[in-house]
Amino acid sequence: MPLVHVHGINNRAPQDPEQVAVRDALYRQNVLATVGCDQNKTLVLSPWWGGLVAEPAWGWASLDVSGMEQLGGVAEMGRTEAAVRDVAAQAGAPEPDRILIAAAATSLQWAIEILCGALTGSEQELHEGAAFCGLATGYWAERSDVGRRGDGSAVFPWLAKVGDDTELLERLSAELEAWLGRPAAGAGPSATSWETFGVVSRVPRAARSGLRQLNSYAAGVVTRGGAAMVRGLATRKVALLLGDVMGYFAQRDTAEGSAIVAVVSEALEEAAEYAHKHGEPLVVVAHSMGGNIVHEVLSHFRPDLQVDLLVTAGTQVGLFEELKLFRTSDRSLTAAGGGKVPALPNVDRWINVVDPADPLAFAAAPVFAGAEDLYFGSRAWWAHGGYVTSPHFHHRVALRAAEDYR
Repeated sequence: MPLVHVHGINNRAPQDPEQVAVRDALYRQNVLATVGCDQNKTLVLSPWWGGLVAEPAWGWASLDVSGMEQLGGVAEMGRTEAAVRDVAAQAGAPEPDRILIAAAATSLQWAIEILCGALTGSEQELHEGAAFCGLATGYWAERSDVGRRGDGSAVFPWLAKVGDDTELLERLSAELEAWLGRPAAGAGPSATSWETFGVVSRVPRAARSGLRQLNSYAAGVVTRGGAAMVRGLATRKVALLLGDVMGYFAQRDTAEGSAIVAVVSEALEEAAEYAHKHGEPLVVVAHSMGGNIVHEVLSHFRPDLQVDLLVTAGTQVGLFEELKLFRTSDRSLTAAGGGKVPALPNVDRWINVVDPADPLAFAAAPVFAGAEDLYFGSRAWWAHGGYVTSPHFHHRVALRAAEDYR
């Protein structure tokens, strides 16, 4: 079964292979499994269009504004260090070997998300690590009713009995073993359904390696005594969004056509042919600016391509349509007329994921007929870049997608 992932902003180099391995493993274990795919026979395509956008001619010198920290003097934080700083900001500086415990006291799923973002190792090890985090998310969702019954030690009393993060992972592994042996009675995929994913509940090597990295970052945060956020990073994200948006539209409107449209269209066509040949549905997941590009391709450039399930996350499709920026935008169609933009006839279902913590995510359902807005609350300041490596995100999307496959 084919899935096409179209990336968003901040991709001026090929994506981190570790992040891609975790992302694709989570796709296979969640939404692709939900729609009936064989994990060992899935085709995941990732057209990389970031390299087709022009580099800044003065190396981001325009960010050097008087009174603002220079980007060049700032060491960029990865998601792992950012997660540690987030915990430190909300829970105080925890001991280096208790960063997951500090997060789990508020939410066990928050701790799982942090662990998944820190996974490191070979592709196989990352696959096992993602499977462990996905399994843990299923356990959390069932036991807490997706957080509706509460979280932390109030729902998982064993959390109060663990002494450090290593012990937490060992105890979580034991809880998963027990959970797998019981019938399901709550939200999300059942415990027994995970057996079909080839999932093991033991603590995988990638999780242990990630924990060591977390501990190292936590020690640094304590030593430096702070969880200060760097303004320059957010400024660069906005700059990248503007650059990608302007770069795409500048290419799109040239006589030669857009290389970005071409590379994305080629991946969609390859996946569509694969889907047709094997009699399987086609799933497309688009993040951030990738959602705008996919909408443009499916609505204007390649309306002949049929997509069974489109998932957009952290996108600006609704905003861009309100501003009438798409080739197919009809300026006469507004809210004043009481209608919406008609649903794309070549997309069977469209789920648009919006994280309220993501300043670059916009709703689609108020603007487009047929669009379903799924609100996903990460509460993370790095929310815009965190969707596709979040086990909870994949779990929620799989639940919504399952409505068509019951």
